[in-house]
Amino acid sequence: MRLSALGSKPMRCLLASAAAVLLVALSGCAQGGSNTTSSSANFKGDEKLIANTVEDFQTNVADHSGTKICETLITSELADRITAKNSGASCATTVTAAMKATDQADLTVTDVAIDPKDDNKATAKVTAKTGDKSSKSYEFSFVRVDQRWQISSFG
Repeated sequence: MRLSALGSKPMRCLLASAAAVLLVALSGCAQGGSNTTSSSANFKGDEKLIANTVEDFQTNVADHSGTKICETLITSELADRITAKNSGASCATTVTAAMKATDQADLTVTDVAIDPKDDNKATAKVTAKTGDKSSKSYEFSFVRVDQRWQISSFG
């Protein structure tokens, strides 16, 4: 799976890798190669749908489709936070600009957990390959919105 880490110099690398992609303006840029293996094949049911959301996110980052990311793959609350952190520039504009300014990073979903207290919330552990031999782990949070899993935070 291939993912561009979002970021730009003025925003101090919006996305430190796929995981940090929409934390906006927090930390360093990722670098890396490519991995075309789909990690969603390792999951079933809602867990697979969540892994597919990560894959869809990665595909749209590679295609520089900030609009699709902001309108369908992340929650409206996260999109609003991105807009607020970037002086009112739209989420789509901010994310698209960041994607164009960064290198590629590989992402692999390693674990998905549905919240046992609320089956409309989940987390996924994601590993981002940030160099030839290095990687960093992140945890994405998800919520089910209109029968679709959306990313609510990266951390």
